[in-house]
Amino acid sequence: MGYVTKNLMENEEVRYQTKIHKIIFFTPLIYFILAYLFNLVPCGENEAMGCDIKEIILAVITIIAVLSLIVRLIKYIFTEFAITSRRIIHKTGFIRRETWELLLSKVESVQVDQGIFARIIGYGVIDVSGTGGSSDPVKLIRRPLEFRMKAQEEIEKVQSNIKSNESSTDRTEESHEDSSEEKLTKLKELFDKELINEDEYNQKRQEVIDSI
Repeated sequence: MGYVTKNLMENEEVRYQTKIHKIIFFTPLIYFILAYLFNLVPCGENEAMGCDIKEIILAVITIIAVLSLIVRLIKYIFTEFAITSRRIIHKTGFIRRETWELLLSKVESVQVDQGIFARIIGYGVIDVSGTGGSSDPVKLIRRPLEFRMKAQEEIEKVQSNIKSNESSTDRTEESHEDSSEEKLTKLKELFDKELINEDEYNQKRQEVIDSI
């Protein structure tokens, strides 16, 4: 169970989740290929000295390749990028964990940056920006266009619900105002017909006004 799943709020669901593209392992792969090719190179005329130098260089390249692989493997495993029914969540890091969260109602734009090679392979940069200028560009994300589409769908749902609630509140307030106006009109009619005295009229009229 990942970070996103463990930290869902009540009635919150994961709608879409993606990871970093495997292109992240391209650099250590190049180092391992270089180490393999360098190992095929002959030691040279002075075989003893040449082989010693060759082994040192080969060891350096191999160490760099292994360290590069470990760093990228940790990033690949422990990076999460998800859309829930309420938020967009980005978490990265293992020992030092960093998280970035933004409510869907606060999202202003979801932008995708892809070069030609990135489009062919299927990765890119996603930049989610919110109100107040907050943003979180995430590199090497797998299927970024699909992520943006899912994010926009959830954002539209949230905005639609907000508008629906606002409309319902407005109708309730209008209905309450209409009801109060009717009460004031009836009170005036009763007063005009002398069915209630002036003190009763003023008292009941004030009660209606206070309830608005």
